[in-house]
Amino acid sequence: MKQDLPNVFKNEIDKIEVPEHKLNSAIKNGMEKGKKQKKRPSKNKKVLYLMAAALLFFSLLFGSAFIFSPIGTVASKIPYLGSIFETKGISAVIMDELEEKGYSLNSVSDSYIPKKEIEVNVMGSNDYYNSVKNDIKEDVQQILKAKGYDSYSISITKFKESVEPKLTAKQQKEKSVITEEISHKLKQSNYKFNTVDVDPMSKEIFINLKGSITYYNGNKDEVKKAAEEALNKTNYDGYSIQATHSTPIVIKKVDDIGRKITSVIGEGLLSKKKYKVTELSYTEEPLTFNIKTSVNSSDPSAKTLSQSIEKEVNQLMELKNVSSKLEGKSYKVIIYSKDDKKIN
Repeated sequence: MKQDLPNVFKNEIDKIEVPEHKLNSAIKNGMEKGKKQKKRPSKNKKVLYLMAAALLFFSLLFGSAFIFSPIGTVASKIPYLGSIFETKGISAVIMDELEEKGYSLNSVSDSYIPKKEIEVNVMGSNDYYNSVKNDIKEDVQQILKAKGYDSYSISITKFKESVEPKLTAKQQKEKSVITEEISHKLKQSNYKFNTVDVDPMSKEIFINLKGSITYYNGNKDEVKKAAEEALNKTNYDGYSIQATHSTPIVIKKVDDIGRKITSVIGEGLLSKKKYKVTELSYTEEPLTFNIKTSVNSSDPSAKTLSQSIEKEVNQLMELKNVSSKLEGKSYKVIIYSKDDKKIN
């Protein structure tokens, strides 16, 4: 199943502009040196010259940002988040690359809670899955490396057809009673939650909490206790209770450019360890990006980190194709420490 390096490498190389005058100058200098040779080069030497010319070209291509200061200056100013804005999301990139290599896939997804992970779900038999899972993982690692994403773990899973067994009348009643009792208790205690999901067959209860990851971490244990109290009032026992949390990117108003910007900021900052971003939320009025990090406010690096993050977001917002769609709308970037203090 192994094939050439993924297209993402080629795409990144194609974006590099080689300065024509520098290339022409290098070729001219090479020709001048060749004229000074008294002996006619042998065939072997011709091959060596061609190889040297090829090496010279690639040195110009990849080394230009270091050799020529104007290009180095330009390269240093390329906005990181801006490059993400112009491309597909990381899940779509991986899906396209893997499908092009011929893998049979069900889905590719990226998640940040409870950990930053890329999951590739593979279709087919057990034999097929076992024969390709290592190759797929290696290919995903290459794609992430090419993008500079270093905070993801990679999970290769096998697709399983879900067969939803029908509940008996007795189980339906059990589910209804428990759901109603726990929901009532949580509402009475003013906890913010999306759903209470009761599975009488596996004896599991899942409570999906609303709000930020900070709210989730601060209330999950108390929510479980409240649910246990409610369960004890019923005639049913033997259940395990779990408090879960939805995606960390919260968009309060449907808006194409707002959603796109938030998605880009989320992927870019959450995907690299150096930014130490754990959570991102977005509000429309006023347009505000709330970014949570894993550093404490007392950490000497907190200020520098916040400046780096704010710079990336500002560079994105200044791009013509972003600012034109915002139509002059102002925005704020608020960066928080692990202990919920503003650090920018």
